[in-house]
Amino acid sequence: MSEIYDRQSGQEDLQRSEDFTNIFSKVVSGKAGYKTIVDVKPIISKCPDCGTNLDERQKFCHECGTKNEHYKK
Repeated sequence: MSEIYDRQSGQEDLQRSEDFTNIFSKVVSGKAGYKTIVDVKPIISKCPDCGTNLDERQKFCHECGTKNEHYKK
């Protein structure tokens, strides 16, 4: 499960980088200076105790109260 989270996190970091946005915008529009908005979905992880889907912004599981291992502020 951690491998999947790491891959998703790496992809999200890439999508939020300014270089990626500039290159992607040029590919999509065909011209320089065009700004494409990249929609980034939150990373979903599962609670290790009860299996409830958790967003990375949730510090604790809303079902059982277990701390989220992948919490980000």
